[in-house]
Amino acid sequence: MTGLPRHALWVRMPRFIGDGILISQSLEPLRRAQIPLVAWGPERVLDLYRGSSAFSGVHADEPAGRQVLALARALRRHEAMGVLGLTRSLRPLLAGWVARVPLRIGWSDKGGRYLGTHTAPFWQVDLHHFDRYQALVRSAFPDLPEGGPHAFRPRPEAEAAALKRLDHLQSGEAGFVACALGAHGWNKRLSTTAWTALAGRLLETGRMPVLLGSGPEDAEQAHTIQAALPGVCNLVGSVGLADTAGLLRHARGLVGNDSALAHLAAAVGCPCVVAFGPTRPSWTAPRGPAVRIVRREDLPCLACGSHGCPTPGHPCMQVLPAERLFEALCEILLPRSPAKTLDRP
Repeated sequence: MTGLPRHALWVRMPRFIGDGILISQSLEPLRRAQIPLVAWGPERVLDLYRGSSAFSGVHADEPAGRQVLALARALRRHEAMGVLGLTRSLRPLLAGWVARVPLRIGWSDKGGRYLGTHTAPFWQVDLHHFDRYQALVRSAFPDLPEGGPHAFRPRPEAEAAALKRLDHLQSGEAGFVACALGAHGWNKRLSTTAWTALAGRLLETGRMPVLLGSGPEDAEQAHTIQAALPGVCNLVGSVGLADTAGLLRHARGLVGNDSALAHLAAAVGCPCVVAFGPTRPSWTAPRGPAVRIVRREDLPCLACGSHGCPTPGHPCMQVLPAERLFEALCEILLPRSPAKTLDRP
């Protein structure tokens, strides 16, 4: 916690990385207004931002049961200007209320209206979460400058780690394309058959498919794909989140599910093709310079929001043609050029 700025706005980060990336992107007007920001949340999310220019500092969660009082003490110690809770949790508002910080910005649901100085109901209007977040922030800072998010850059060490892998991944004229296998929930995942077909098409056109993800499901899927196509590069489970951001900066594109890595790719400026099924792109699509959404528009059950699937065969994700993903990717691929290299120190 050393080195945190005084008079900063403390921002609660969620446990889901994709949501955290959207929250961070929505704060760009605050950065342009030169308001110092401290990210507070789970360590696995904060690791992406530690040492980057996105926040002036980070503060990891205290052990369970002590977070509110410990945060209130930290807020008082650093003379925080306020807390910003975009995660639908009462903890930042409650800690800010206990610490008596001047600004307490959050959602009015679940009693938040009694703790905050600037609140609004989360579902008041049908908005993309990015726009929902910015609307709440502007209720407290009405004179913020306009503008969308700038491309995210991870800490220099992550860039250096990406540099070590770059020559291999960018060998050949066509460069590499990231394939983000994971998703939060089985029903948001593309089938192994679709991934294998897509990776085969990439290899046919001289593009290196790089498999990314974490956890046993991603590892099993990557193993099956690599067994069928030995030419793919399997980095599942071997690259941290910040290092992955460094790699994605220099990929020609990414194909992924509605997942954290799709949001991360969009945040660093990598063109993205994102497969949607049970979730709504109008709420959670990644925000970036080139994002294409691919989904089965013919299905009446599309965007059901369910954590399961009562439809036999789960057609929205398991019967999504790989060729559609490949065609969408070809429309937005970055050109391969000598300039597409890492900035060396």
